[in-house]
Amino acid sequence: MRQDDAEGSRDPRRPNLSHWQRSILVGTLLGDGCLAQHGRWHRLHVKHKAAHRALAEFKRWAFGALVTMPLHGFDQVVAGRRYPAVQFATRTHPELSWWHGRFYRGGRKIVPAEIGRWMTPTALAVWFMDDGAADHRGATFQTHGFQVEEVELLRTVLRERFEIAATRRMNKGRWILYVPSSSMGRLRGCIGSLLIPELRYKMGDHGDP
Repeated sequence: MRQDDAEGSRDPRRPNLSHWQRSILVGTLLGDGCLAQHGRWHRLHVKHKAAHRALAEFKRWAFGALVTMPLHGFDQVVAGRRYPAVQFATRTHPELSWWHGRFYRGGRKIVPAEIGRWMTPTALAVWFMDDGAADHRGATFQTHGFQVEEVELLRTVLRERFEIAATRRMNKGRWILYVPSSSMGRLRGCIGSLLIPELRYKMGDHGDP
């Protein structure tokens, strides 16, 4: 994955993460990652199913000096069933607390109003690797955890930033985003080369642009 496609100038209140790391963080927070306070500041928790170990390893490598914890394998128990998983957490840092203030309200993870400013191709690729899935000739983003207005905001960002014409679709009583076959060329062109090889299957055709 390239390190040169994140945009925007460095905010002095966020002194340590590179633009590339910031994009990975944004994509992770839209997906499966969470920020939790530990002492004075916050740290990033990353957890993936064991089959996606390569994605967890990529993120652990990407955050570099912020990670000292080895990747930890464990069995996650859901409804009495065990699911192999892997996880790690970063060190705490005031910059992560800054991001917590943008992505959380009242203890709930949200889609910030400013998400369009931070949605780079790398952020989109990481979000897709976390929550994307092939769906017949199209693809979905599993946005079950967000409110309908937040899903609509993400749909607008996909259209305005990347010319990807996603639609909302009801799934399990919540709204998800569906990318139809007519926009799959745009999605592949934006992120196909940024997906790690083990996750390209989510494009439905190995993710080749």
